[in-house]
Amino acid sequence: MLFPSSKLPQEYGGLGVKQLREFNVALLGKWCWRMLVDRERLWFRVLAARYGVERGRLRDGGRRGSSWWRVIARIRDGGGELGGGWFGEFISKKVGDGSDTFFWTDPWVDESTLSAWVWRRQLRVWEEEMLGECQTLLSTFTLQAQYPDRWHWQLNTDRGYSVRSAYQLLTSQDSITLDDAAGLIWHKQVPLKVSVFAWRLLRDRLPTKTNLFTRGIISSEAHHCVSGCGAVESAHHLFLSCSTFGSLWPHVSYWISSSLVDSQAVSDHFVQFTYSAGGSRARRSFMQLIWLACLWVMWTERNHRLFRGSPNSLHRMLDKIKIFSYRWLKATSCTLTLNYHSWWSSPLLCLSLV
Repeated sequence: MLFPSSKLPQEYGGLGVKQLREFNVALLGKWCWRMLVDRERLWFRVLAARYGVERGRLRDGGRRGSSWWRVIARIRDGGGELGGGWFGEFISKKVGDGSDTFFWTDPWVDESTLSAWVWRRQLRVWEEEMLGECQTLLSTFTLQAQYPDRWHWQLNTDRGYSVRSAYQLLTSQDSITLDDAAGLIWHKQVPLKVSVFAWRLLRDRLPTKTNLFTRGIISSEAHHCVSGCGAVESAHHLFLSCSTFGSLWPHVSYWISSSLVDSQAVSDHFVQFTYSAGGSRARRSFMQLIWLACLWVMWTERNHRLFRGSPNSLHRMLDKIKIFSYRWLKATSCTLTLNYHSWWSSPLLCLSLV
């Protein structure tokens, strides 16, 4: 049986087991690449006869398409499950003789097509200036009749698309799956209500102001962060990027003598924080517990500010993290012999994890 953490890279404490879903998507991406650079083959002519070609692209076929073809079309069009438009973001075309390029329907400037430039009113001054800049860009472009149009895979412009490079892109640490983090929230030394809270957080089901606004419960004027920073209160902002709540992480890292984690998603942050200490299972268990305590303190402080209007300082919030983590460990370990003072100064030393 493979645990969720076993497919993490070895540098993050995993076993490096290949992720089959991402590997399969990388293999299917090869077909998307071949549709761009290998259009003279028999297989392309068969697909063209089956689904038709519109503006140089094979049609998706709708419901008539096979399941295999529908998956490939979704990857090509940016509708796949993993990373959305990852394929389109890493391909580019170098125009040569222009024989395989559509002037009106291919993206040119800022990923926009020229066919979208239809004005229903007279352009304003600043719009005319932008149009002039675009015309200047196009006027400097010249076709190279001696070279055909060529597609480039930006991860390897010399050799083109490879399954290896696509797989590394899909499994990079920035795209840790939700399952990796979900397997870490159930901690035997953490109260069940805290784990349930973390489960809701990872699925973005907390009543943050962004979610309440989306459901029509509050107005757009009332969905700003309770810290007063002026930003919209989403889960990512509240727990990671807020100038008030997010600045708690450096204090926690200093307390437990760990390195800072920089992630763009809450689930990524959880996994990287847990494995940032490395070492034994006991160290990872400790990091899980501290992360859950941090999030619980942040959320209770947010509610305290929202409903009572009296904020606590960062140092007071850090003290609460120390108190909660100490009490959770003390309640589940009869043999744990330590006092507040030693836990305040060096928790890893107290647990013999140094």
